[in-house]
Amino acid sequence: MIIDIHGLVIESHCQGDELLAQLLRPFKYFIKDSGPPAVEIFIQSAEPPYDSFPKLKASFSTPRNIVFKGTGLKIIDYFGKAVIVEESGGRKFTIYGTDPNFLQEAFYLLVLSKFGQYCDKNGIFRIHALTFSFRDCAVIFSASAGGGKSTMAFALLENDNFKFISDDEALIDGSGRVLPFPIRIGILDENKIKSIPGEYVYEIDRMEFGRKHFIDLGFWDSRLEKRELRKKIFFVARRLINGDPYIEKITGYRAFASLVGAAVIGFGLYQGIEFIFNNPIKEMLSLVPVFFRRTVSAINFAKETDSYQIYLSRDTGKNLSVLEDFIYKLKL
Repeated sequence: MIIDIHGLVIESHCQGDELLAQLLRPFKYFIKDSGPPAVEIFIQSAEPPYDSFPKLKASFSTPRNIVFKGTGLKIIDYFGKAVIVEESGGRKFTIYGTDPNFLQEAFYLLVLSKFGQYCDKNGIFRIHALTFSFRDCAVIFSASAGGGKSTMAFALLENDNFKFISDDEALIDGSGRVLPFPIRIGILDENKIKSIPGEYVYEIDRMEFGRKHFIDLGFWDSRLEKRELRKKIFFVARRLINGDPYIEKITGYRAFASLVGAAVIGFGLYQGIEFIFNNPIKEMLSLVPVFFRRTVSAINFAKETDSYQIYLSRDTGKNLSVLEDFIYKLKL
């Protein structure tokens, strides 16, 4: 099965059609009939073949795995539960494991990691942000973890005036267009999904963070924005402990300051360092040009985009009303 995410072509191979369909659920809108793959991923629903691996010493570790490196080979061991083998300079991966939850999460994170690398190489600027459209304008809504992006996303999907672009990432290409990125919406609160038919909902028990519910965006297919939009505005969200929500204009400098974490460093954007580094110290130095390019993109974005601070109350209805009224008054 082929997925083509804005030019990154990935071919997936799996022993069972049912498992493959489950793995590809988040990437439904990027499935293609054919294309020359830049990356191949093989999914093996089986115990990792530890006895067949070469004798390698650990190179480095992350909170979720230990990484071993050999000549033309990298083995990422998830503490005996599963393994990902990388070959051919990051063009071929094999995922071994018997837990369907692991296979789904590992496949999803591997695809996101490779796409993140692709974006950095091809001038696509990523911001950790809820993104939606109003008329012909993309609205980029940045908030820290727990800052209310998913709650706002659900509210927006119930409002006919807006269309959905992405739950977690804004993608801006080299010409300044915001690209569609409909993958999925995740939610911890079961009450949010009670009205959604079961065929659109699934659950994953994640490696570090426990169980979470996910909703296929096909449930809101008519509410998805599938165009590339040049016009855009940027909101930086902050929480209020008390009081009503409000919005104020901010300078390009303040907008850039918020982008240091949300885009330049990439807090909230999956980086997948185990899929990047072979020699951590040497390759960390090689990432300096990447952070430089991200910084330049952030500066240009802050200069060219109208930016606002939105202060959110504990009342989601009021927050959405204030945001909607404000955008209307901008006459975009």
